[in-house]
Amino acid sequence: MSDKTLTAKEIRGDVAEIAQRLRQIESGGHVVLVYPNMETLRKIYAHYCRTALENNELVLLLTYYETADSVRHTLTEVGIDVKRYEKERALMIIEDITKTYFGSGQDFLFFLNILNKQQEKHGKNGISVIADMGIFYHFNNNNKDALFRFERSLPTKFDIRLKRFCYYHIHDFDRLEEKEKQDLLEQHYLRVIAVPHPIID
Repeated sequence: MSDKTLTAKEIRGDVAEIAQRLRQIESGGHVVLVYPNMETLRKIYAHYCRTALENNELVLLLTYYETADSVRHTLTEVGIDVKRYEKERALMIIEDITKTYFGSGQDFLFFLNILNKQQEKHGKNGISVIADMGIFYHFNNNNKDALFRFERSLPTKFDIRLKRFCYYHIHDFDRLEEKEKQDLLEQHYLRVIAVPHPIID
């Protein structure tokens, strides 16, 4: 493992600090990121996606609080050629993530294995999955049991060339009891807490 590879269990910081640290995460990492507002989230995922795509990774974004077109606009603002990467299937933006989760973690793992074969076939350097977990708070009557079943079904570290980022808005995260918060954080290889960007939603 390189000295530059991020191994700490938790990091806190602003957009620039987090963007820098996320670039150092090793393959296999299952990361939870708690974000304070949409402006901060947009800046984090946009800079991360640019780095991942430049590194020849396959990038999958699963959105909930944003439309796919809004995500495309955010990525374009940091210089990403969205049309090109989508045409090459190196970038996939899925807005209705209820269809992608297939109702269970096992189904989602099956989906990831398909993506893994695809990235190997096309000579990619791995997969980055960026998923806003807000769907679990607003779909099926705020079913926390479904959220925890899903998170627990995923490994803390994957054995394929994958980095998975589970994004939680602080307002959603704060709906959990303290013990639930701790349990959720412990399901992940790395915990990231973002401090607010000056523009607050």
